[in-house]
Amino acid sequence: MRQVLRRWVADADTRQSLREYSLQSEVAGLDYQDGRSFDLYVSLVGELFDLMREPPADSRDWATLGNALSGVARTLTGSAELDATFFSAAAFYGGGYSASAYVTMQQVATQDAWSDDAYRACYDFLARPSRMASERVQTLLRALASGDVASIEAAAAGAQRAVESSLEVGPDQWIAERTYASLLDRFRVTNLRAVLPDGGSSRWDPLVGSLLNRRRPVWDFFPSQISAIQAGLLSSDEPFSLQMPTGAGKTALTETLLFNHLVERPDDLAVLLVPYRALARELRGSLARRLTRIGIATRTVYGGTVPSYEEIQGVDELRAIVATPEALTGLLGSAPELVARISLIVCDEGHLLDQPGRGVALELLLARLLGREGGPPRTVFVSAIVPNIEEINAWLGGSADTVVRSDFRPAEAEYAVLRPAGSGRSTRVGLQMQAVDTTIPAHTLNDFLQDSDFRFRNETTGNLNTFQFGSVKTQAIAVARKSMALGTVAVFSATKTGDQGVAGLADELLRQLRSNVPLPRPLDSVTDRARLDSVGDYLTREYGPNWVGTASLTAGVVVHHGDIPQETREAVEELLSDGVVRMVLCTGTLAEGVNLPIRTLVLYAVQRRSRTGRPIPMLARDIRNLVGRAGRAGSSTKGLVICANPNQWSAVRPVAIGQPGEDVHGALRSLVQALQNSIQTGTRLTTELLEGAAALFPLTDGIDSTLIELLHDELGDEEFRQAAAALARNTFAAQQLDQRGQTLLSTVFAMRATRLSDLRTRGRMPWIRETGARARLVDSVVTDLVPALDSWDTIESPVDESLLDAVLAWAYRQPDFQADLREAFPAEEQVPPLNLPDRASLRDIVALWINGTSFQDIASQTSRSVDEILRIYGKLVSYSLATLVEQAVAVLQRHLADTDVVIADAVAMLPEYLRFGVSTPAARALMASGLRHRRAAVLLGGHSAMVDIQNVLREPRDIARGVIEVETGWTETLGRFVYDRTRQDLGESSAGPGGPEGSGPDDPDRDDPDPYGPNRSTEAAGFGEEPGQGGKDATAEVSDDPARTGEAEEADGWSDFYFDATELAVIDNVRSLAGDILDSADAARVVRELLELELDDRSIASVLADLGDVVVKSVSAAPTDFPLVESGTVHEYDYGMRLDEVAVTFDAVLSVGLPSTLIPQVGDTLGGFVDYNDGERASIELAARLLCTAQVRVEFEGAEIVEVAISLSDE
Repeated sequence: MRQVLRRWVADADTRQSLREYSLQSEVAGLDYQDGRSFDLYVSLVGELFDLMREPPADSRDWATLGNALSGVARTLTGSAELDATFFSAAAFYGGGYSASAYVTMQQVATQDAWSDDAYRACYDFLARPSRMASERVQTLLRALASGDVASIEAAAAGAQRAVESSLEVGPDQWIAERTYASLLDRFRVTNLRAVLPDGGSSRWDPLVGSLLNRRRPVWDFFPSQISAIQAGLLSSDEPFSLQMPTGAGKTALTETLLFNHLVERPDDLAVLLVPYRALARELRGSLARRLTRIGIATRTVYGGTVPSYEEIQGVDELRAIVATPEALTGLLGSAPELVARISLIVCDEGHLLDQPGRGVALELLLARLLGREGGPPRTVFVSAIVPNIEEINAWLGGSADTVVRSDFRPAEAEYAVLRPAGSGRSTRVGLQMQAVDTTIPAHTLNDFLQDSDFRFRNETTGNLNTFQFGSVKTQAIAVARKSMALGTVAVFSATKTGDQGVAGLADELLRQLRSNVPLPRPLDSVTDRARLDSVGDYLTREYGPNWVGTASLTAGVVVHHGDIPQETREAVEELLSDGVVRMVLCTGTLAEGVNLPIRTLVLYAVQRRSRTGRPIPMLARDIRNLVGRAGRAGSSTKGLVICANPNQWSAVRPVAIGQPGEDVHGALRSLVQALQNSIQTGTRLTTELLEGAAALFPLTDGIDSTLIELLHDELGDEEFRQAAAALARNTFAAQQLDQRGQTLLSTVFAMRATRLSDLRTRGRMPWIRETGARARLVDSVVTDLVPALDSWDTIESPVDESLLDAVLAWAYRQPDFQADLREAFPAEEQVPPLNLPDRASLRDIVALWINGTSFQDIASQTSRSVDEILRIYGKLVSYSLATLVEQAVAVLQRHLADTDVVIADAVAMLPEYLRFGVSTPAARALMASGLRHRRAAVLLGGHSAMVDIQNVLREPRDIARGVIEVETGWTETLGRFVYDRTRQDLGESSAGPGGPEGSGPDDPDRDDPDPYGPNRSTEAAGFGEEPGQGGKDATAEVSDDPARTGEAEEADGWSDFYFDATELAVIDNVRSLAGDILDSADAARVVRELLELELDDRSIASVLADLGDVVVKSVSAAPTDFPLVESGTVHEYDYGMRLDEVAVTFDAVLSVGLPSTLIPQVGDTLGGFVDYNDGERASIELAARLLCTAQVRVEFEGAEIVEVAISLSDE
């Protein structure tokens, strides 16, 4: 781009910012642009065609041009505005920014804006609408779906010929054809088939079909993904390491990798390791469901170290597992046979190697697999922020050729710093842009914040006052309020509570709003007030109206941090992801893998303070991971990061300019080095030290959990020590430590091996294996906890005071729990000599929690603030104490069983009562079955119907469903938000027949089905995903595509369908086939699976082989004049049932391709009408009835189609 144009673009960007932020100030030297928007537009279009002819060295020039055209479009009107938007999208696509091209072209309401075929082709290509008008693009997508690479090349060549012939028509035609040819020129080398190895092969059809049928269709790869694939990621068996920025397509690339690997190895198992439960939950509803949909049975495992019954069932049939490291370690302990099947490990967010505790577990898990008998699996290490990724790749067995680095970001990033000047009323705060990740010069918006922004009228005195705005906090909230004009804003603080934390930010926001400071009000940006009020009512009931999170949401702002329970975080995250609210105040929890459409990120504080007040700066790599959340691909074309504190810009700037940041060496090495330093000052290395120093527990527990998996009965003590030594040598730490450090590491491994051998000799090893308990805790449970109660078999209630006292007295002896107690409770409550809070204080909180008391009532009854209770809950109740109790009760149960004592159910279930916050077996069962809201479980679980003898054989879930459907008043009791979600969780739609008014299938306000669901492609382009391949595991995720009768999304991965009367009758039919053993929810899932069956040309080609190419254009459920499910045989087995030969009939519209000469003959015979005929080839649309014969397995509240055959019905 010419320098003069670059300067013009920068100045126009400055003017655009002035408009967007509604700033009254003028910037000197910009008046030359007055009245010249069209001139700039013409210059930019000329630059676009220059770049088409000769692409730039720096691909960011394309993004700069795209954003410049998008900006100038807002200053134009009529066809000029439309055309500028069109050229903006073309510029983005030309540089590989296909997601930005899509977002830009989505601003155009319809392809009818252009009448010319070439313009319409460009629109369809860039906007990817649900129904395409361009035959060119339909043909292109059919070729992409079927793997016809030659046709794609031919289309690109034909587009070039059309450019030449268009010169004879006129300039407008040439511009359109030249643009389309440019798009196809890039597409032919970046489309899915062109990049995938042997891309035309039919083995890719299921994956390609899945990518094409998404809400935001994926037709091509990003440059970052292309680099990895071209380097051999999919074609090599070597270990690989990938460094890609956040949002650069890691998830889709991982999905492609898993599919490719498992298609070639149908008997193997692949594992995707993720660091956070939040990320695992998100992947459960996306990647895992999509893999399952296309025949790769996938399960997510992210509970504790002991897998649940549901998680361990059917693991032999799984082909892919998504898990946290600790959950996978537990799963492999319960099913060791899986280890030999693992042939691929993908380690996502690999920089978590440095995280204490979790990083040790990850490193030792990888080390164990590296030393696996028979050879290690292939490992792919992925991270956005590891500078020394070559070192890690070498440790995993890779070479210099298998490291792929990419700095491509799908959305351009901008940085800015707030620069205050003056004092008092003369204070002015400028927004200084930084030229660090863009190709245009920076500019400064002077007077971005000034006295007039904070002037308000005192309602009491009537005087005009000025809100003090000299603090960084006030300025951070103010700049966030102004930035809502651009899109969703996140204000970040490194701490949760206190004046400098998220709570302090919320207080500042509310102070400004109460003073009526004349800045944009977040509530004015809310897009769905009814939905906001519904969630606000839920927060009020649970946390009270005065809690800062409730008050903030009432004002249109979300508060999000780690102490807030998961059910609440998910509720407010949905408000953000759906664009209901535009501001969130958060800590780093919002960056833990959950993708949200954040346009602007305001960094209020990138350092936190210790309990002594000492500032602790964030690591550069953590800042890099955080700022990568600004500007999400597919939701905006660029992101803005604003550093509110100019004194902390020095910590952010290295990230902004791309400096590498801190190396990752692993928490294991750090612990060994710290231990080595301590030994040098006189500390003796003993078993007591390893099992008594809380700081060393990550080291001790990590080594133990890994060694336990190696300790088999046939392995002698000496052989075990040798295996432990080999494991130590395989660690990343061993590759980095000096000789003394390596010796110490080996010594620690040897000491733990000896300790575990001793436990085996004493018969304790089976306890550890069966319970998943820490080895260091087993003796303590036997010697300290068991004697604490005389009768463990007579406890009747989980809140029995003697039970809680005994458990807490034991927990208070544990060093790591002591450390957590000191962190969770205020310092003034910590009593010498151990400086621990009074045990009765925690007991009262725990008892109230288990009894189902709301957080606001717990706070009231214990004379604490809600934030204090949340801190105690988040640090102790939900994690530290829950983990200890889970292990203690398991060991206790195992120990007493040897003496023929069966502990009381109230004790056996105490871990789950504590985890869920309920006190009745029915409420516990409801929560375990997937009910998201504790309040609903408590009230429904305590209903008299749960103990009615007439319901003795019914599951609590069925009883609760009947109660909430039949009895009135539950909406008022639970609140609309919890009521609706509970109806969904129980397997019945609150929007179906008999549901609340105004939300049934005919409700005009109900959302339409996903425009990019299965109908999208079958109707518009004639392709679809693979039909019924491979079925799903009973607890695996299900399809994310809606049924043709509509759906509402559920948090657990199921979709809540709106069945019509015919389909409801079918559900009853399926139940009758099953002898009513199958409850209505599971019957609905069977029908849902059958309705979701999709067909394509390959699945039916054998039936219609003589007619040539066949495309299924649409499939619908059967009409009311004949049954959907015609027959079926039910077989029961241990964990569910199987329905054999379920015959299902569908109506379909087929598009049959054939030679033009056969049109008269076929038309006379079969009817239909011709929808295409070029004289050589033609297609005719025929109505057909298809018969599907399926075998369905139902278990664990899931349905799986294990076999399917499709043919033409006799009708």
